[in-house]
Amino acid sequence: MSPPFWVIGAPRSGTTFLATVLDHHPRIFLTNEMRVMLLFSRMLNRWVEARRLLATSRDQVLDSLWRQVPGVVEQIYRDLGAEPGQRWGDKYPQYADRDLDPEALQTIDRLFPQSQYVHIIRDPRAVVASILAKGWLGFDEAIEAWRVFVSHGREFGTSLGDGRYHELRFEGLIQEAAATVEGVFSFLGLPASKGVDEFLLGEENGRTGVSFPTGKPGVVGRLAWEGRLEEAQVARIEERLGEMMAEFGYSDR
Repeated sequence: MSPPFWVIGAPRSGTTFLATVLDHHPRIFLTNEMRVMLLFSRMLNRWVEARRLLATSRDQVLDSLWRQVPGVVEQIYRDLGAEPGQRWGDKYPQYADRDLDPEALQTIDRLFPQSQYVHIIRDPRAVVASILAKGWLGFDEAIEAWRVFVSHGREFGTSLGDGRYHELRFEGLIQEAAATVEGVFSFLGLPASKGVDEFLLGEENGRTGVSFPTGKPGVVGRLAWEGRLEEAQVARIEERLGEMMAEFGYSDR
């Protein structure tokens, strides 16, 4: 099979919408948070440490698992419908969660050393506002989640060789969709797709609601968080994340 690729990003950063766009390409087979690599990461890095699960011949068994798992994962994707020549993989934000699953990205890369990674980044003010609207985390926890996911994803990605890590902005995906998606396809070594073009054309008339949107469809940038966060909350985000926000071009108000 072709080398896999993996879509990562902080929660509420547009990973689901990006995956929806990419999956309209006939040469892409992208699962939505199947989390299969998290399963094998935990098996290879954590579960094997339990003596009640693996008592003897530990080194030999573990070595065999590392060699066999890639074939198992590929067969899973074949069974799901991936065809020869398609770029395949999974979209799952938590692959970049350094606190919860610190081994995930490194495990993926050890199992599939030709993997490519697509990292979507969104204004943290919009991310925090959306996380709060979902009720997933408290305010400070939401700020920290953005910092951890984005910094870990970039640190891992920039450590790879050329051509294996690609960053894009959620705002660009909405405002300059065709050019942004073209950049992703170029990175993946894929040609343009009529199916993707038609999907994006339809999005110009009204963005498809995916992953239970919390804001107005198609509203990005400052309007995506203005009025949804208190001024003190905005100030707190900018205080905590100011350096990173400036680095990613989100420091203007």
